[in-house]
Amino acid sequence: MGASGGRYDLVLFDLDGTLVDSAPDIVASLQRVLARMGREVIPAEKIVASVGRGMRKLIEGTSAPPHEPVLEAFMKEYGEHLVERTRLYPGVAETLPRIESRKVVLSNKPQRMAQRVLEILGVADRFEAVYGGDSFPVRKPEVEAFRGAARGARRVLVVGDSGIDVETAKKAGVPVCAVTYGYQKPGELDGADYRIDRFDQLLDLLR
Repeated sequence: MGASGGRYDLVLFDLDGTLVDSAPDIVASLQRVLARMGREVIPAEKIVASVGRGMRKLIEGTSAPPHEPVLEAFMKEYGEHLVERTRLYPGVAETLPRIESRKVVLSNKPQRMAQRVLEILGVADRFEAVYGGDSFPVRKPEVEAFRGAARGARRVLVVGDSGIDVETAKKAGVPVCAVTYGYQKPGELDGADYRIDRFDQLLDLLR
């Protein structure tokens, strides 16, 4: 099969739960921090359910106040263990070079961490830019974050795994393709225009 991408100027990808399965390293880092601080160690599934809205929201959703010491310790710990068990989802490395549209990443993870994850996994050069939760004054699902990442494009497709990505696309008035293998909660993807169960199915949608 050939390359794809004629329908859209730009494909805007989420990172965690869409391109990479980062939950194992996020969970392990936070559980280590909570244990060291004598805090209640939260089950993995509760931590995963809080992934996607940024680091502060993650900590607020998984620990009792005060949150600032936990956030500071987690950022350091996770920064040192970014890609121990984190992996690209099946088909990502093979599919990205076949997408002819411009490609950017818009994550709520800090930009330097998002960039580093993609560099270590060998696909950073497939993207025109990688934007994080600190790249703009606001983050997803606020439309200003979308506009900052998608500037210069007229026909944009958002690809993500959560209700945050669906809400981002709806606010921006663009279509969204939801991947079903990520970290979404029940019902979160109901508003998606398209759904795919494997990353390589994106090629059919882009034709």
